[in-house]
Amino acid sequence: MQIYPLEIGLQEDCPYADITTELLGIAGLGRLQFITREEAVITGSIRLKEFFERQKLQVSFYQEPGVLVKQGDILIEAVGDLKTLFKMWRISQTYLTALCAIATETHNIVSAARQVNPEIEIVVACRKAHLGMRQEEIEAVQDGGGLYHRNSLSDTVLITQNHLRVLGKLPTNIKSFHHKIEIEPRNEAEAYECASFSDVILLDHFEPEVLQTVVQKLKTLNPRLKVGVAGGIGASRVKDFAEFVDLIVLSAVLYAAPLDFTCKIERI
Repeated sequence: MQIYPLEIGLQEDCPYADITTELLGIAGLGRLQFITREEAVITGSIRLKEFFERQKLQVSFYQEPGVLVKQGDILIEAVGDLKTLFKMWRISQTYLTALCAIATETHNIVSAARQVNPEIEIVVACRKAHLGMRQEEIEAVQDGGGLYHRNSLSDTVLITQNHLRVLGKLPTNIKSFHHKIEIEPRNEAEAYECASFSDVILLDHFEPEVLQTVVQKLKTLNPRLKVGVAGGIGASRVKDFAEFVDLIVLSAVLYAAPLDFTCKIERI
């Protein structure tokens, strides 16, 4: 399992020594705990456990990915050399608070949308993930109950408005034996034109007031068609769209504010 972001983080944060811990003469065995100050969905814990073990620490407890924890719960506990624990502290806390924020925000959005439409899929545009963190952020989305959209340019056909602008006209003879065809039309008329040969249509920046009529027409043209909506949809508006579409594509969860986790290190 790749854990490169944590390895890089350690190299950046402690390029040669923790001079404060060295100056204070701290040595011996200790225990590190991360504790949450708020409700959260856990993610990244298995990768963090493996990273700790590579640093010769013993992980005595950790929460499984996807678990919903409450204020005051321990997230992970490691025992070992105190100097190593101090090196692990900040990079591990940053890693967990950022990833668990993504999982928690995804969970909240999925829960809100399914109050309106139990069959709705919340799909996160993971090509907008932070560079070097894509795999971790995909897992965070999944642990929060969402799906990821396009791991890379190599795994999904998505004809965007920029592609159509360059082409000048809508291609009508495209087909793929290995991938579904997704199209992001530039307007309502273009959506109807491509409905018959698309597997998925993503309606960009369509407002809820017009979605119901547009989606009904599209489904009439192609009953197997999946229709999604995208474009500036955050947690506060997800319910407005969920009633009318099969999926909502968003990226806001990837930039959720870090959660409030605290770290406790003590001698044993």
